[in-house]
Amino acid sequence: MPRAQFMLLFLVSIAMLVAQSGCAHFAREQLYAPPVGPIAMPEWDGAAPQRVSVTTEDGLGLAGLYWPATNGNQDIILVLHGRRDNAGRMAGYVQRIAASGRGVLVASYRGFNDNPGSPTEAGLVADARAFFRFAREQAGSNADVYVFGHSLGGAVAIQLAAREELAGVITLATFSDLDEAAPYFSEIFIPDSWASIATLGRVTEPILFIHGADDDYVEPAHSRRLYATSCSLAALAIIAGVRHRPNIRLVEPLLVGWIDALENSQGREISIEGTASWESKDACATR
Repeated sequence: MPRAQFMLLFLVSIAMLVAQSGCAHFAREQLYAPPVGPIAMPEWDGAAPQRVSVTTEDGLGLAGLYWPATNGNQDIILVLHGRRDNAGRMAGYVQRIAASGRGVLVASYRGFNDNPGSPTEAGLVADARAFFRFAREQAGSNADVYVFGHSLGGAVAIQLAAREELAGVITLATFSDLDEAAPYFSEIFIPDSWASIATLGRVTEPILFIHGADDDYVEPAHSRRLYATSCSLAALAIIAGVRHRPNIRLVEPLLVGWIDALENSQGREISIEGTASWESKDACATR
């Protein structure tokens, strides 16, 4: 190949790599779209949560909100919010869960609000692991840590469960495919995969998949696919009249009831009242 032709091909290749890198950055911005500014605090129905901070393995300090356990129950539920959401708004949603007596820790992510860093799949998983370590320390050796994730937070929760030992996983309105969460065809350029279907093969914890029957942003078929793929002790609840936004008034009885049933070794025997369909299955025989 003539030298001039080789140099032209080399320069075109470099330009394409730079363009792809720029597209990846833009695509990630579109996918995560993190809110900016300080975390806005909602009105609290009861006691306000404590402000806490964790440090990730790569040295980032992240803010969170924490209700310590009460009534002698030292279990903690780690809460992971969705894209375009924040820890303050999610804490407003889940504050009623703290009334169950378990501790509730609401995490935040890098690049969201005033947190340092930029969001990526590996980064968000690292953030969740940092909050898990905090929860594990607070719970002590005789208590359990559960994780509850909404939408993108559910995908983070599945990745966390494949890496840490949890007592159980609850997802709400979570996608099974990245293209459901990535707007404007940006998934073509995003190096993040969020391969929840594949990751479930490494998850052994019990899982509860919850989805609103009227969710037209992430359709219930996604939770059905996740449930069908799971090889853990698993349950699927589809709630009529619920859309994508976390309706904790309806979700909280399912979530708390399922955890109570698990701790009494009755994970498949929970009874559901109201307008929710319910199905459950045992772990695969190979486990």
